[in-house]
Order: sequence, then C-alpha cells, then structure tokens
Amino acid sequence: MIQNRNESIWDVVIIGAGIAGLTASIYLARAGQTVLLIDKGAHLGGRAASTPIAAARVNLGAHALYKSTLPILREIGVTPTGAAPKPPGMFVFEGADGANKALPLAQLLLGSFLKWHEKTQLLLFYSHLRKIDISALHKVSLQAYLESQISSPRVRSILLALVRLSTYCDAPDLLSAGAVIEQLKQGQVLYVDGGWQSLVSQLTDQAQQAGVSIRTSSPVREIAGCYPQMMVTLKDGSQLTTRHVISTTGPAGTLALLNPALTTTEAAIYEQLIPVHAACLDLVVSGMPQPKTKFVLGADYPWYYSNHSAAAKLSDNPEHMVIHVMKYLSDSQNSDPKQDEHELKSFLDFIQPGWRKHVVQQRFLPTMLVSHGVVTAMSGGLPGRPGPAVEGRPGLYVAGDWVGSKGMLLNASLASAKDAAQGIIAVREQDKAGIHRGA
Repeated sequence: MIQNRNESIWDVVIIGAGIAGLTASIYLARAGQTVLLIDKGAHLGGRAASTPIAAARVNLGAHALYKSTLPILREIGVTPTGAAPKPPGMFVFEGADGANKALPLAQLLLGSFLKWHEKTQLLLFYSHLRKIDISALHKVSLQAYLESQISSPRVRSILLALVRLSTYCDAPDLLSAGAVIEQLKQGQVLYVDGGWQSLVSQLTDQAQQAGVSIRTSSPVREIAGCYPQMMVTLKDGSQLTTRHVISTTGPAGTLALLNPALTTTEAAIYEQLIPVHAACLDLVVSGMPQPKTKFVLGADYPWYYSNHSAAAKLSDNPEHMVIHVMKYLSDSQNSDPKQDEHELKSFLDFIQPGWRKHVVQQRFLPTMLVSHGVVTAMSGGLPGRPGPAVEGRPGLYVAGDWVGSKGMLLNASLASAKDAAQGIIAVREQDKAGIHRGA
C-alpha cells in the first residue's frame, strides 16, 4: 500500500491503477484535485505490468507502443525508450496441398506467388490509405469494405493479417472499417526497453510527485450516489466519500459496482461491448535456430511471432531473448486452450524447427484480455463508443481502451483518461465560477 494522506472527502476516487487510472490521476492532481487511486491488486499496472522471468522483463503477451501515444505520455512526464521493430519479414499461407508455406515479404512483391493484378491491388491500397475518408466508413464492416475494394482473396488475407497486427482483433465481420483504417494510419510502434513495466514505473513516480494517494489490495464492492456526494465502499466494509469517481475496471466490472444500477437503456451501450482476447505463448530463450527470422505473421492463420529483444532491451543476460507468439482469438469460435497452445507450438516448429532446445522459461496465457471492446460497425465505430461521462450518473466517469472516440488500445486508454480528468476539472471550474457570480 502506498498512502500519502487521508481526506474526509476526496475530490476524485479512481478505481483501477492501470495506465488509464494512473494517467487520469496525474492530470487531476496537477490541477489541484485531491485524488485517491485504488486497485484490487497488490501491484500497480494492471495488464501493463511486466513479469520478471529468468532475469528478463516479460510483458503479458506481445505489447507494442504506437508512437502516436507519445504526445500524451510526454505531457504527463513519461518518456519511453526502445526501438521500432522491422516490418513483418514473412507471411505464412496455407498451401494448395494443405501444407503451410512461408514467404518473405519481398518475395510476395517480387515473386510469382501473387499475380500482377494482386500486387497492384496491395500496393494501391497502401498508397491510398492516408487519403481514405473514414467519415462514411464507421458503420461499414471491415469485411464488407475489403470485399468491395479488393477482389483477390489472397490480398485480403494479407491485409487481414496486418489488421490483426494493428488491432489485435480477429473479427473482420464485426470491426468498423473506419476504425481499422484510422488505426492503420497510426504508423510506427516501439518495443519498450524494460517492458511496459517501465511505463508503469514512470507513471507511478509522476502520480506520487503530483500528490496522488495510492492504495493497493483494496477491491471495491459498490459505487453509490452522484455528484457532489458519492460513496465508494470497499469489500472490507470501509467507505470513501468523494465528489467524483472514475472507473477503469471495464464495462462489465463498472456496471456490477453501481448502486442503484443504470437503467436498461443507459446500460445497453456498455453491455453490447465484445471483449478481445488472445492466446499468448511468452518465451525467454537462449538464441533461436533461425536467428534471422524475427517477425512472422499468419496470412491464412491468426498467428503472430516476434523477437521483441531484437528491438528492445528486456533481459539482463545478453544471451537471452524475449519472444512472443500469439493467436488472435475470434469471438465467433469457441477456443480450446490446449488446442491453441498446441497450434502455437506447431507454428513455432514450422518457422523455428528445434526451438524447444533453446527455451530457458516459458509461459502460456490461454485467454489474455487485450481490449474490453471490439470497435464494431454495428455500434457506429469510434464515434459510437461510450464517452467518459456516464449518462444517468452525474459525477461518474469511465476510462479505458473501450471509451471515447479517439483511437484504439493504449491510444484510447490515454485519451479517455485525459478527457475524463478534464471533464472533472471543468465541473470544478464551473462550480467556482458559479460561487463567484453568486457572491
């Protein structure tokens, strides 16, 4: 437990000390608000925490930091270090005989696997990407959009592999084409030195310097009331009085805490969200049989392989590397963890034959939560997501990768955290102005 002070009435209580909660706390505390940040876990960071494994810092599955997140991170005093990985070096296709076929990216563009018209379609899509007007595509599914633009199934499979890479989502029939194209425009990513725990550590330092009070091992049982007096009750029975609450626990978790519950209409926007999961095989290895094979994507399969140590410093042992292998899970198909693990190891057998001899330590995460909400065409894409202010409950805000109209994944978490904090700051300023006018 990290505790700075006790308040009889807090300006803001933030539930969940992941990146969104920490970010919101910094903005609020710097604006002069009294802020209590609480988390059910013993450690801060949530899904951004990294695990020490064999003297390496290993993220919970593959994490990549889009450079488009850097402005907000720098604004709150966080400066990540690391490097950009090289583009995918190889794509895996299903051959005509049913056997897998791995092709380097250069061979796709220069060899005979793709016909001339297929190469043209692929190159034209990317050359026109930044010019695409997404305003009419929020309610169009990615699958419908690609079928209308790309006649080649093979080219569509390559593009879907790149979509999975940028969104972590294998649901082309659900995804908003507008949201996907916006995400594809984001550009380069970084693999972060020290894992994402280094981001959590910097955020924690900035929060404490700003005066945020932090309590760990404090699960919440209930959120009651509304602005200007709200009550957060912990599972140990203790109660916290506050003017505002920000919940970063996800849509289902937030709804479960509310007393009284939202109306059926108010809750619908949260209940319709579909979470995104991945099966993750995290490895610390001593070399690999094919050292030049650093980044591979499945084209006909929802697979991912990347040597994160090729771009970031993640281990104290220079001979050890951190490898992430993933299967993007589809919500429409039942997942069998044993089968998924076998599939990922068979994928490794294909691209890195003999890899087992190099493993120092490994971990399998069968259903890692990537995001709380697919950005669906049915809900209206990014503009259709819930906003930071919870309708029907003044004083209650939410933040996370499923909130707001700005970006996906960490971009959404940071932007919604900032927007929630600024919404609360604006309310306080309005109250002050009202008092001054009344006087």
